[in-house]
Amino acid sequence: MNLIEVLISSLLLAGSSAAALGVWSQAAAEVARSRALEQQADQLERLRLASHRWLLAEARAQRLTDGSCRFEVGTLTAAMNQAIPAPEGVDRRLSADSSGAGIWQELEASSAQSAALLQRRQLITPAAYGLCQP
Repeated sequence: MNLIEVLISSLLLAGSSAAALGVWSQAAAEVARSRALEQQADQLERLRLASHRWLLAEARAQRLTDGSCRFEVGTLTAAMNQAIPAPEGVDRRLSADSSGAGIWQELEASSAQSAALLQRRQLITPAAYGLCQP
């Protein structure tokens, strides 16, 4: 091999090594981003399950309905936020269903690392928790 062949092969090796490192760097960044999204999704699911368990255990003891088998949004919101505060980075909104069937619990999580916004939405009805008197 002469000097020119050595230089060209060195440049090719350096270029391909740099490209490979760039690909590995992008792959590592994507893995970290997907782990962060999974953690956020798990956090939302844990909060949703905690809300469900709290309603099963505490709904009868507290006056959360208006007497006509409907939740009072303000009362339910205050009681749920006190019993199960939303973790940092998670937003919980409770709003009445337009048909009057119950209350929508909407959970959202976003982070500075990820542009994605994760959402969970669940309809909570008094009948599902045995709060309607026949």
